[in-house]
Amino acid sequence: MKRLFAALVAITVVTVAGAQDNMVPFSHLSIGAEIGLHGAGVEVAIPIQRHIVLKAGYNISPRNDLFNTDISIDTRDLKDAQERYEAYSAAVGQNYTFQNRFEDEALVNAGVKLGVTNYKVMVNFYPFMSRKFYVAGGVYYSATDDNDQPLISLNGQTTANDWAALQELKEKTGNDGYEIAVQIGDTEYPVIEKEGCGCIQADFKMDPLKYYLGFGSGRCIPNRRMGLQFEMGAMIYQNSVLVCQEKDVDLASLGDKFGSDVKEIMEYVEKYPIYPQLTLRLFFRLF
Repeated sequence: MKRLFAALVAITVVTVAGAQDNMVPFSHLSIGAEIGLHGAGVEVAIPIQRHIVLKAGYNISPRNDLFNTDISIDTRDLKDAQERYEAYSAAVGQNYTFQNRFEDEALVNAGVKLGVTNYKVMVNFYPFMSRKFYVAGGVYYSATDDNDQPLISLNGQTTANDWAALQELKEKTGNDGYEIAVQIGDTEYPVIEKEGCGCIQADFKMDPLKYYLGFGSGRCIPNRRMGLQFEMGAMIYQNSVLVCQEKDVDLASLGDKFGSDVKEIMEYVEKYPIYPQLTLRLFFRLF
């Protein structure tokens, strides 16, 4: 009986050791490609303890269009200014007529985009060596020029006629104070020139450092050369703010100007500061 028990113990030890062979600290390295709600990316993974894998990677998330919306801007004052100048020019015998004319309102077509690109460092914890289940945690960091890459952005442009009409009005009257401005609540946000056209931009910004928690199934260091991994989780961000033309925007006043869809999205991401993620990865063990 003792010999049988010893044999069973020996077989168990050998089996467990073989199953954990790919988790010997610093003895293996894998590279993986991923795709998910956050875009596409690459990772490298190395075991640092029998139950723990350290990963580093980079996510590329093209800014995807969510929808377009039209922003209405009151331009009656600019229209009146054109008419006053034409009346004045007629009175002095010049009879000038504007080539580009304002209507009572101008429409700015704006596109709403979602996406953020990050570097990341993650740790996967495998509580059961005989299972593929794991818990993941780590940080994301968006390394941009100003380190405040927006999660959601709205970019709109005036029509060529309206922007040309504004420049013509300024030139003829000599008054640079005329502007096309979006009224949101009690604040005006002037349309600015960008690439020869009038542009308005609103960004939902957050701290460049974000946290991540998730869980999934699959080995970062496959027992064989290749392995699949599926993961669910959420990026947690903080210190979010909506900025339009470099001024903070009150979210409660968005509906009147940007539409209910934009208002609901902004209110949701401010109230629930998480970006859910579903990810599918293919890992290849280099050695």
